[in-house]
Amino acid sequence: MLTVSSFTQSLSSNPVFSKTLSTAYERLSSGLRINSAADDSAGLQISNRLTSESIAKNQLRRNLNDGISYAQIAEGGLQESADILQRMRQLAMQSQNGINTDADRRALDKEFQQLKNALNGIAYNTEAFNRLPLLGDNDLLSDNVSSIGDTFVKGSPTRLNSGLRSIAYIPAGSTNISINIDSFSLDDDLQVFTTSGRHLVGTPLSDNVWSINGVGSGSDIKSLLFLTQEGYTPTASYDSSSLITNGSGTINGTTFTFSGDQHPGVTTETLTIDNTNEPLIISVVGQGFFDATVDWDTLGSPGSGGDSFEAGPVDITATNSLSEGTDYINLAKTPVGLSDLNMVESDVLTFENAEVSLQQIDDALAYVSKSRAFYGAKMNQMESALKINDRMHEGLMAARSQILDTDFAEETAKSTQAQIVEQASISVRAQAKSTDEQVLGLLSGSLAN
Repeated sequence: MLTVSSFTQSLSSNPVFSKTLSTAYERLSSGLRINSAADDSAGLQISNRLTSESIAKNQLRRNLNDGISYAQIAEGGLQESADILQRMRQLAMQSQNGINTDADRRALDKEFQQLKNALNGIAYNTEAFNRLPLLGDNDLLSDNVSSIGDTFVKGSPTRLNSGLRSIAYIPAGSTNISINIDSFSLDDDLQVFTTSGRHLVGTPLSDNVWSINGVGSGSDIKSLLFLTQEGYTPTASYDSSSLITNGSGTINGTTFTFSGDQHPGVTTETLTIDNTNEPLIISVVGQGFFDATVDWDTLGSPGSGGDSFEAGPVDITATNSLSEGTDYINLAKTPVGLSDLNMVESDVLTFENAEVSLQQIDDALAYVSKSRAFYGAKMNQMESALKINDRMHEGLMAARSQILDTDFAEETAKSTQAQIVEQASISVRAQAKSTDEQVLGLLSGSLAN
């Protein structure tokens, strides 16, 4: 027989009501419907996948915005190049005018040549995102100067002519390089430069080995050695502030140990380099020949720029899917150096030269305009990818919310229901206890009578 007391005891001790209330409180406090795998194992798996895709969509948005900024900087450089070309075209047309004397044309050509330098400067100095080249020139260092791995047989003597030239370059990322030269009693000195013209190891310009080659100042070495065909950048300038002429020294994280100039007397010079984080150019300046024995542990990849990026195509992440992988929008390098525009030798010193320059400038303007259109199209493509990504992300988050988020109305109703049942249970138990006491009181009174 089910008494009031036994009913209220079973009601209050029922674990269903206790678990319902606990679950409702947990979901209301966390805002999540699924707080453990036990809540909804299938839903948890789906929501985790949707969370991964949501994180990817957020990163894709940042990547695309970076790509748009990258293209905008490149297009801005091209716009300035076009403006310079327009002024150069104006000068060429002015030089064609028959009333100009030779002196007039020389004056016009001075501005024309300076504009050429500015054009090349834009090509090599338009950079973004930690010195990432955008425009540049088609030629890499390795196209003009061979690496030591191609010039020398490791550990074996190689005979070469000395002079005012680059004999090889050391790629960035190389380790434990040793160079020994024997000039056979001739005055041939080992020199090490960066591609920007910084003199790291060797003999100062006051040494005889330079003067016999026509170099007495920084301007001389710039015009005679610091040439793109010798591996140097167009803006290279001489800097000897860190020159090591003897002993050891560390420059930009690279330690050099140099025997110094051994002429006259001993004509063997030695150099060791522990590692390279930028490409270095080697010259042996003199007027004779020498044997060089070169060794190394590892060599960096040809054309490596160390901490700098190589000019070349850039892949911007456009879409990503866990099942299909990543798609990219490719931004190819746009070379607009003077050699790429076929304007290295252009001038307006004569009527004929001005006419030739006009044709070259027209071709260059067409090329630059085409390149600007390319970047404009890529920016539009990335804008479209950005809009699609945002719409997909919005739908993705809505689906994830349906699975993972708490329905506050439902959970509030459940918690209220469970609380009512719990409070009713307590009230009924208290009433049952009171009833039992009344019955016992009546029985006690009957027995007393």
